[in-house]
Amino acid sequence: MTAQENEAIARADVELYNTRDLDRIATLYSADAELTDVATGETFRGPEGALRFNQSFITAFPDSQCEIISVLANERNAAVEFWGRGTHTGPLVSSAGTIPPTGRKVELRFCQILEIQGGKITHASMYWDANTMMTQLGLVPEAARP
Repeated sequence: MTAQENEAIARADVELYNTRDLDRIATLYSADAELTDVATGETFRGPEGALRFNQSFITAFPDSQCEIISVLANERNAAVEFWGRGTHTGPLVSSAGTIPPTGRKVELRFCQILEIQGGKITHASMYWDANTMMTQLGLVPEAARP
């Protein structure tokens, strides 16, 4: 794949989230793909795993939208940095348990590193700051500033 094709795949993964086209997101992932949520330590497998990962954020933040900041790509990989914004009006379910809705708004930077082969995402690592999210949700006190 060319760098431009891999950039298009990385952009599509984020933009399809915004339109809630989860079926098309699933088609971006290979059957044996692994998506690792670095913040929670969870790993999701295959197209179904990509669906579950995205649905968990949509359920917790139904109004959420992503704004791409930058995309870097080469013939094997792509990295996309984006803002994620939304209001926590649904349950946020993870391996650590379920956080009931707080009604609070969040705004976080995310970075996703993708390995792409044959036009499909074979591995994705999603990086985001869970502490910042928990602080914005009012579940962790803000750190004292000097």
